[in-house]
Formats: sequence, C-alpha cells, structure tokens
Amino acid sequence: MAEYGTKPAGVCVATRYRRCGFIGELVVAKELRGKGIGRMLFERSLKYLQSSGMKTVYLDGDLEAIPFYERMGFRKITRSLRFVGTLRGTRRPGVRQARRADWRRICEIDRELFGDDRAFFIERRLAADPDLCFVSEPAGEVSGFIMARPGVGVLSVGPWAAGKSDDEAFGLLETLASASVAGRLRLGVLEMNSRAVDLVRSTRSFKKGTPSWRMVLGPDERVGFHEDLIAIGSAAKG
Repeated sequence: MAEYGTKPAGVCVATRYRRCGFIGELVVAKELRGKGIGRMLFERSLKYLQSSGMKTVYLDGDLEAIPFYERMGFRKITRSLRFVGTLRGTRRPGVRQARRADWRRICEIDRELFGDDRAFFIERRLAADPDLCFVSEPAGEVSGFIMARPGVGVLSVGPWAAGKSDDEAFGLLETLASASVAGRLRLGVLEMNSRAVDLVRSTRSFKKGTPSWRMVLGPDERVGFHEDLIAIGSAAKG
C-alpha cells in the first residue's frame, strides 16, 4: 500500500504460488495519478515476488496499461476475455455442494490443471462462500468443480474446472446459477482455450465485455493454460 502524506494513495496485490507469482489490483487514487505511485507499487510487488524465488510472474493487464507492462519486460500471451450473462439455474444430477472433505481432491485437480499449487486460494474460497462451491462426481469420484464469490447483483465465477465432458461442465455452471437469485454470472476465459470459449459462447446467455491481456515475465508461459480449466480464478490472482 502507498501513502501520500497521511492518506492512502494506492494498492497493489502480489500473489505468490509455489512456482510462480501473479500481480493484480494495481489501483492509484485518481487525484494522485501521474506522480509515479503506480510504478513504485508495481516495482515493489515485482521485487517481492522475484526475491521470493518466483522466476515467472503473470498479470492480466488492462488495455491502456499494456505499454507500461511491456516497458517493464512483460510480454503478451493471449487475451483474457470477460463474459457477463444471465443463466437459468438448474440443479443437475451428479453435481452437489462441495464439502470441507472435498478440499484435497479439489486442490489435486486444480494443481494438475493450473500447473501450480494455489491450495490456499481454493481453501479460502471454499471457506468464505461454501454455498457457491460445487463439485461433479458422475462416476462416484469428484472430477470437476466450480466456485464463485458474490458481488453486487452478480456472481463472479472461477475457478471452474471440468473433465472432457461438456455436459459435466454445463452441469456445474447451471447448478451454480441455481444458487443465485438473479442468475447473473461474470467470468473470465483465456482466449487461447478454444474449448472454454466455445463452451461459454454456446450458451448464448453471455455477452463479451472488455478484455485484458494475460502477460508474463519469465520463462514459463503455460501456468493456467489447460483446456479443462474453463474459467480463471480471478483477474487479480490468476
């Protein structure tokens, strides 16, 4: 957090996973922009991650900030798309609310698909909003999951992971929508994940919003990129 005099001036969040980091929520008070506060916050966040052993750092950059991130050495990988829509909720067979006992299995699936260990993120989401976390177990074992957090009149979906069956994926989304009074959902999808993009568009319930760019600094460009990982966890945390 940055202060200007005695007042809060800006904030930036650096999330550290086991092998990689993620920078997000870089915000500077409007009346204090242009004073180098954002750059200072960003550089401090990047230094923290790199000094913690994170060789690769990701971010989802807003379009107007891309030149700044490129000057800092980040490169574009793919567009990070945003979708918002209203979906009629239906509780589907084979999908149930997640339980605390499912945590290890959910983390195992997420670790395999995401490519890094973000168990603390999964655990916090499950603890904070257990009524918005669901798992699918079509063959008696948990094989997919979906999570969300409440916003003002909308649920922010993610992470959302499912196996090869699109029906299983839809079952998770429709069951989650049934937990929302308005059924209004917001989610993020990486454009290079053609399965995820096609799946979301096929509902015809979602409209595409303003995208950002998934960017990276470092050697690894594959964390978070798996066709069975349909929605990102968070634009601020990956």
